[in-house]
Amino acid sequence: MTKRKLLAGAVVWLVMGLLGMVLFYYVSPILEARFAPVLTEQRVEVIEREPTKVCWRYSWHKERYAQPTVIAWSLVVDGTAVEYPAVVSRKRDGELIRDIKTATLGPGSNEFCAKIPLELDNVPNLTLRGSANYALRHGLWTVWQELPVLKVPPI
Repeated sequence: MTKRKLLAGAVVWLVMGLLGMVLFYYVSPILEARFAPVLTEQRVEVIEREPTKVCWRYSWHKERYAQPTVIAWSLVVDGTAVEYPAVVSRKRDGELIRDIKTATLGPGSNEFCAKIPLELDNVPNLTLRGSANYALRHGLWTVWQELPVLKVPPI
């Protein structure tokens, strides 16, 4: 009877320990992104709108040391499931966003442009949505952070 109780207790502790580890690694990045974001005070504003192109100024305040691993944007028609990956470049030199640079702590800004497919150029309620993935210094996981939504004005 004592061996059975001991075995049952060991199994419960093992299962609960594994469950706790799984929850720790799945829930902790979500909580960290929510309560300790890498970027705060994010703002976007349209600075140029041409046929098949929109340019915007993106400003932020970087609060924590973190290395961006992925930044991606999508063009979305609000109220539908229509979503296109957006090709984004820096406005100043037209260089496509491939190698992501680490911004310094504090305020920062950059200007970007995105190509708009011809079939979406005159669609009302078109938005540009983005998200960034950051590798953190502790190395346990990465966190995703939503970028501000940009409402693309019609031509």
